[in-house]
Amino acid sequence: MLIVIKERKSVRTYLEKDLTEKDLKAVKQIVKKYNETKGYFGHEVKLDFFDKPFVYTPKKAKIGTYGFITNPPSFIAGCVDNSFYGMVDYGFIFENMILDLTEKKLGTVWIGGTFDRHTFDFMHKDHEIVPTITPVGYEDADHHSSKEDEVRERVHADRREPFDKLFFNNDFDTPLDETHAFAKALNYVRLAPSTDNKQPWRILVKDHDVHFYLERTPAYGESLDFDVQAIDMGIALSHFVKGLEELGLKFKVSNDFVNIKLPDYEYAFSVKVSS
Repeated sequence: MLIVIKERKSVRTYLEKDLTEKDLKAVKQIVKKYNETKGYFGHEVKLDFFDKPFVYTPKKAKIGTYGFITNPPSFIAGCVDNSFYGMVDYGFIFENMILDLTEKKLGTVWIGGTFDRHTFDFMHKDHEIVPTITPVGYEDADHHSSKEDEVRERVHADRREPFDKLFFNNDFDTPLDETHAFAKALNYVRLAPSTDNKQPWRILVKDHDVHFYLERTPAYGESLDFDVQAIDMGIALSHFVKGLEELGLKFKVSNDFVNIKLPDYEYAFSVKVSS
């Protein structure tokens, strides 16, 4: 899984090539798999796969700007309950799906703010929203656009906070040692993508309990109709669970931890590791 996590990157320039029959079948199977999956907080994510970059409504509307996306042959859109834990479950399921697509050598990129969200009104009920989409295709590594390079530079796409700035032992004044039993799974979290690479997760380990906190960026995402940093927390959970599974550890995810009130951090959920 570490190889897949390291291979995953945001692909914004695609070959002008449709998916092969083999890959088309694989994508549809992956979408079906995650349409039948609930997140740890009980939410389902409704996923739709479109094999052309158009939605065939009566107006045949094209999907916005794609956020500097070039030649997307197909894409996936997801829909979920518009609540904090709905977004956490969304991030968890959508990232799991993206990692499966990466394993199939297919390019993807999270797009949350630069597409015409109203194009997808047919997908959701009043309390739901389509927070993100992803193209699916083959990377054109030889023809990255200058705009793509600008985006990567602006968000420092390949930069990650050091281990001791993200993970803590017993209190937030004590960094967690990198030899800790959970270090492998936590390093998977460290490599996780996040919106504009904000890396908003801060994790407190107390014995076998791992508490996830959100360090919000002030005023960030206010123009959006959903909690984008809650999605980031779901992505972090996806990577942590992948690591625990590789370590052969049993665990339970919940949000029933007695919250420690902190001025800078917002409690999100806990992972209780049993063995």
